[in-house]
Amino acid sequence: MDAKVQTQTPAKAKLAVRNLNFYYGKFHALKNVNMELPENKVTAFIGPSGCGKSTLLRTFNRMFELYPEQRAEG
Repeated sequence: MDAKVQTQTPAKAKLAVRNLNFYYGKFHALKNVNMELPENKVTAFIGPSGCGKSTLLRTFNRMFELYPEQRAEG
């Protein structure tokens, strides 16, 4: 019996995050985040309240730059 194995080529990354750290003043909110968001795919961020979902999204569109006490590295 010959079984056919299907393989998928990984989607090209549209956005890559490497060693992202985010600070609200001295509070270290995001620590060493690494991820790739694939091109032409839907990505959902889910998790409990206060886990950093909105903070991560704010780093993508650089909204934090409006507030001098907030900074991102990586």
